[in-house]
Amino acid sequence: MKNYSSEQNPDQSDPINYSNDLKSSVQQGYRLYQKRFAILFLFTMAELCNTAVYATCNPIAVELSYIYGEDTSIITLSATLYLFMHPLFTFPASYLIMYKGSSMSVKIGAILTLLGVFSRCLVRQSFIYVLIGQTLCGIARPLILNAQASVAVEWFPTNQRTKLMTMLNFIVTFSGILGYIIPPIFFAGVTINENTPKDVLDTGDQRFMYLLFSEAVFSAVFLIPLLIFFETKPKSPPSAAAKGPTQVISFTDSICQMLKDIKFIQIFLSFTLFYGSYKGYGVALVYILKPYGYGKSDIAILSVMPVIGGFLSSLIIPTIYKSWGRYKPIIIILEFCTIFTFYGFLWGCYLQNYVMMLAMATLQGFFILPAIPLLLEWGCEQIYPLNDSFCIGLQYSGATMGSSFIAQIVSMVIHGKDATKFDGFMGITIICSLYTLAILSILFLKEVKHKLALKKSFVSPSDQIDQSFPHPYTEVNPHDLGLFDPDKVQDEDDDTGGDDNLIDDEKNDHNQNNNHSNHRSYQGGNSFGGGTGGGNDD
Repeated sequence: MKNYSSEQNPDQSDPINYSNDLKSSVQQGYRLYQKRFAILFLFTMAELCNTAVYATCNPIAVELSYIYGEDTSIITLSATLYLFMHPLFTFPASYLIMYKGSSMSVKIGAILTLLGVFSRCLVRQSFIYVLIGQTLCGIARPLILNAQASVAVEWFPTNQRTKLMTMLNFIVTFSGILGYIIPPIFFAGVTINENTPKDVLDTGDQRFMYLLFSEAVFSAVFLIPLLIFFETKPKSPPSAAAKGPTQVISFTDSICQMLKDIKFIQIFLSFTLFYGSYKGYGVALVYILKPYGYGKSDIAILSVMPVIGGFLSSLIIPTIYKSWGRYKPIIIILEFCTIFTFYGFLWGCYLQNYVMMLAMATLQGFFILPAIPLLLEWGCEQIYPLNDSFCIGLQYSGATMGSSFIAQIVSMVIHGKDATKFDGFMGITIICSLYTLAILSILFLKEVKHKLALKKSFVSPSDQIDQSFPHPYTEVNPHDLGLFDPDKVQDEDDDTGGDDNLIDDEKNDHNQNNNHSNHRSYQGGNSFGGGTGGGNDD
């Protein structure tokens, strides 16, 4: 093993960063644990299991209305209840992450998801059990989704987090689309309408039960291991960002500070308009395509193409960000290009060129999906030192509310089932206008790397040694932000002082016993995650 403590650290040239008091912290070296990949896998499966159940009923709402004798509005209410739980429970979820750690939050979310998916299996008793199950899964959504950034910070080094956030958000989008595609597959070959005989209705009921049990068993296979093995954090942090500052901000003060941050509100507005418009477009797509004669199978294929484009961009955009180091220009370029893809898609509809439509749908995913994690990360950077779960929860809540509102407006403008080709053009124009507003909301916003600026304001880690970590919400003197010129603050990805000291070998913990006092400050925080963080790392 290479002796990292003897190497020259880049921060040694910085008298603020490399004081005598900091030498012991730098020499200890940050650690990467192999189990981080298992933690990441369990977390991504929790996202997938929870998000995929959102739209179980919507694609087959007409069939279910005949099978169970319910109005279609009751059937689609299941998805609405799921969505609106996120705005209602996002702050309680952030509170739990703040005081108990991401492990506790994710585990409770997993338990609620399991209760929800198995409650739906009682649909033969009453359809109300489906609504109850969807509500439980909706409550679980912020408990899992809001922990994205916490998992990334606590287990992975700084230079991997953009790629990691891109992947996690890709999983969320992929899961949502998967939830739309799978239900019709179970009903393939079964035609149900008002004249359908009882034996065919019984077949439909049986198919729906297969679908519900399949989703329940799939969730159990991955979420039960998560309840056993998921941890809040390793024994030693992967970077300085995982340690953070030390003074506590109360829960209510954290909310107030975030909502008073005008720059964050601008980022929030851009995210809501950008992501919310895209989700609203997805809801209205069936009406936009109806005048051109495209059916459910065509829409299903078109819905898959953005996932392919998003997967390709998730491999490219993080690398571009790493070399460029700025959020705003990349986001603006992605949002601007998205506008052209929408009109290109509509032009393909006019030409009846299905290949062109597929290409434009793929490019939509290529430009839209990577902008989502960049906006989330930028928001987290702006509100630092507040916990990242606040930013992610609020932005997703805004997008959820915004998408429902935008979908209603677009559906009214294009007259729903009676939409004409011109109505479709007006609907696309409204969406592109909202994208333009999303660009304008951040166009003149100046980027500030608060995490790096605040990290440079720390004087002595010796003050933290006898305190348990992490404090739920932290800050330094707010006036310290004014001490740094944002243009002179080095980009966090270029500040290799932490990542250069990474030790990717969890078997060498015993070689660092002489630094046990520094480790103690990090280990002490494991109790916030339910006591699982420091028990089985060797």
